[in-house]
Amino acid sequence: MNLKVAYILGAGLGTRMGPIGTSLPKLLWPVFEKSLLELQIDYAIECGAEKIYLNTHFQANKIQSYVDSNEIDVEIIFEEELLDIGGAVHNLARKLNYEGQVLILNGDQFLMLSEQSLNDFKLKSKSSVASLLGLKVPANSQYNELIVKDSLLCSIEKPSSSKEYYTFSGVSIINLEMLKACDGASKFFDTVADYNNEDVFVYHPEEFEYWDFGTTERYINSMRNVLKMPGSRFKEFLIRNKAFMKEKVLSDLCYNSRGVDYSINLNDEFLENGLGNIVIDGKDLTQSQGTVVIYKDKVSGV
Repeated sequence: MNLKVAYILGAGLGTRMGPIGTSLPKLLWPVFEKSLLELQIDYAIECGAEKIYLNTHFQANKIQSYVDSNEIDVEIIFEEELLDIGGAVHNLARKLNYEGQVLILNGDQFLMLSEQSLNDFKLKSKSSVASLLGLKVPANSQYNELIVKDSLLCSIEKPSSSKEYYTFSGVSIINLEMLKACDGASKFFDTVADYNNEDVFVYHPEEFEYWDFGTTERYINSMRNVLKMPGSRFKEFLIRNKAFMKEKVLSDLCYNSRGVDYSINLNDEFLENGLGNIVIDGKDLTQSQGTVVIYKDKVSGV
């Protein structure tokens, strides 16, 4: 089954990225050699997408400039006012005349599935207005729990059990022909995955990797995990798409740097004395507050 259209959600305000988020849009934060935006496009293409859309709002001019300067093949839909996820989906649906299927992706997360699981998800998505990828999380996680019966979403609740449970990963496939048209801002589970009135399918992959870059802490942890997990599916994805250069990794798990473990230097010039931080642009700084991310004159910590 072909899934030719993907939609990257990128209209967030970047508030969870600390001071750097006020000047560098989250989608433009680098994962080693490529931006999150470029990697989402690579991911969408590997999923079979031929046409890719992106919604923007905060710092939209910087994202547009980046796309134009780097000749990135994505069509931007600017939201003058935030529409929330439901409204954003309907905004694209109107553009496509409510025809076809759309793969929805969060701009700051990656759910790495096997090819078999991805194809199975695509196949099983064709009979429901919305099909969600469920994500298994540990007990007492902060995320809401998907209550599912016979693979259909029944409700969304605060987790109460002491065992692992499934939450929504943010990845979904929407059948636009089945979607009831709606104007203006709206919530995803009110106007798109409206499980109270429509069948919403939930797919539970048996094997997957979940990578989250959505906060400064998660960005730091994920960047470090790439260095210390040699056989991960995500690292193979980065290497395959020329976003990670193995020759830049030193034996002490530094990248383009020497020094304290996990010093990651994304400047062009090699860094001789890394301090364990992630330097996107600028000089490494001694910090007494733990690991930080550095971008020009701004610093974001955990």
